[in-house]
Amino acid sequence: MQSRSTQCILAAALAGTTMLITACSDTRLEKLSTGISRDSVLAIINEGAASDSLARVYRQESYLLANKEGNAHLANILFYNKKGVKEVDTPGLARADVTPIVVSDGKVIGWGWTYYDSVAKANNIPTAATK
Repeated sequence: MQSRSTQCILAAALAGTTMLITACSDTRLEKLSTGISRDSVLAIINEGAASDSLARVYRQESYLLANKEGNAHLANILFYNKKGVKEVDTPGLARADVTPIVVSDGKVIGWGWTYYDSVAKANNIPTAATK
């Protein structure tokens, strides 16, 4: 019988996706799904943390973006860190140490660097804030 870490490595190698690698290393991310509310995301990623609603959010960014109809909608990016490191205490944390969770109009639309990078590129969002 293979260990969980061996299974994760094999799954990542077979699928070749960043999301699987991240999910294998953090069970909180496995609980995320598109369409859940921002509050639900915070409850999931902060499970077992102190009463701070942003306990495991390294930093967050918000943008007003145009949708296909030309109307503005609010995009909120939560940069999750499983250890609860904050940008104010540790500026310049490596990309590998955070996972962006993209929320649009209060609902999760995706997570992980591949997803975030595609949203950032499509909306001219600067991405140099993390290594």
